[in-house]
Amino acid sequence: MSESQNRMEQDFDRMLAAYRDACVEPDVSADFMPKLWNRIESGQHWTKQLWKWSNGFVAAAAAASLFFVMLQMLPKRPAVVYTATYLEALADAHDNAQMLSGVAVVPVGTESGRSQEPPVK
Repeated sequence: MSESQNRMEQDFDRMLAAYRDACVEPDVSADFMPKLWNRIESGQHWTKQLWKWSNGFVAAAAAASLFFVMLQMLPKRPAVVYTATYLEALADAHDNAQMLSGVAVVPVGTESGRSQEPPVK
């Protein structure tokens, strides 16, 4: 069992050595971390834009919802149509001179302009 374990360790060491040879050594200069963060942030640019747009959309939706709630809370004025008669609504809509322009005024007690006096014999 120790021989097979020793063989597996040697295979593992060879694999790690091949991996080290295949990979480029990282830059250990003073600019290593700033360059690394620039690479990370450049890859996340479109996600930041998407995040900003979605936050703006959510804020606009919340403002619109609040606006509509406030509209529902305002006291409602009753419509003139439902509280007034037809003649009252007409009188409010037109001035009296215009309303009576086509109406013939007949005095009370007469019929079509004729007097109600008894016929003379």
